[in-house]
Amino acid sequence: MKETENKFLNFMRKNAVYLILTLCILAIGTSVALMLVNRQNQLDANPNPDSPSIESPDVPSDSTDDTPSDVVDKPDDTPTSPVDTPVVFVMPVETPTTVGEYSESMVWNSTLGRFSAHLAIDFFANEGTDVLCVYDGVVKSVDSSLLKGTTIVIDHGDGLETVYNSLADGESVFVGQAVSQGTKLGSVSVTNRQEAGDGAHLHFEVLENGVNVDPSKYLVLDEK
Repeated sequence: MKETENKFLNFMRKNAVYLILTLCILAIGTSVALMLVNRQNQLDANPNPDSPSIESPDVPSDSTDDTPSDVVDKPDDTPTSPVDTPVVFVMPVETPTTVGEYSESMVWNSTLGRFSAHLAIDFFANEGTDVLCVYDGVVKSVDSSLLKGTTIVIDHGDGLETVYNSLADGESVFVGQAVSQGTKLGSVSVTNRQEAGDGAHLHFEVLENGVNVDPSKYLVLDEK
């Protein structure tokens, strides 16, 4: 046994250099193999190591809408001025034979035999000729008296009223009735005894806030 150990020791002494050299070669080979394996793993992860990696940008879910979220359509706040529609009357008597004039000055009244202002326009026509409402409104009053005959007042709003005097008795409209432009209110007669000497006619007045004004302001008299 002792002889065997001596032989092994002698062998190791003689070949120690070779054994150490062999171990070094093995160690170097192992290191090189490990380096190659790591290099291959890096290549697999980034095929082109010289090119920088590019990360995909974050894209919002609603990428098709180019309108900024804080932009809100605002209504057009530009003030608009109200449009005033002029009031134009139709003729209260469509086919008058003659038309008397409105006058704030004193004129001769042949029936009463004296001078007085004539704050109306008289539309002369045959008895029974239709008298029409000149503009949309509401019947304010229907009155009859021995001196003035039958009188209808229409309220058109905004202080504007029209007065139809010397109408035949028995008219069909009533107080509070809404009437349209062109509605028949009655017919021409001689019931206004203050002007009976002038013959059958409609005595037509216009009031603005209770004050008489010239009806021609609202009538197109050139059509007669």
